[in-house]
Amino acid sequence: MDAREFFQDVVKPNYDEFVQSPDNIRLLWNVVVSMNTVPEFLALHRLRYPPDLPRKELDAEADGIRDELSGFLKLQFCANTLKHVRKITGSPAAFELQASSTGLLPDEKSTWSVAGYDLVAVVHKAFATLQEIAELNWSRDWP
Repeated sequence: MDAREFFQDVVKPNYDEFVQSPDNIRLLWNVVVSMNTVPEFLALHRLRYPPDLPRKELDAEADGIRDELSGFLKLQFCANTLKHVRKITGSPAAFELQASSTGLLPDEKSTWSVAGYDLVAVVHKAFATLQEIAELNWSRDWP
């Protein structure tokens, strides 16, 4: 699956389903996590899918893309918090809790935030950004 296919076949349907059912936390969670993967797909696309690309280089390219895309650093922070339950910084002896997803309550949209970031707003902003990327939206007839 290439970057365009991932966006069209995974991210866009996840987003559309969430927009149709905006009270469903599972759909919100799915779109946050899947959207956060787009920079890795774009990085591989822009680097021409080398089979032996070191993980460090892929991560560096994806991080550069996230820096360029409006709202994607917030999206990454939120996705990582959702995936790992808690965002912790510092050493094991003196860790500091930055954010947690344990406070998100399925039936209380007012709790759908991570470290002050409104998850719904983050999703809509990130999706609008993705729609502007030609590599993700070209026609299927384009090579």
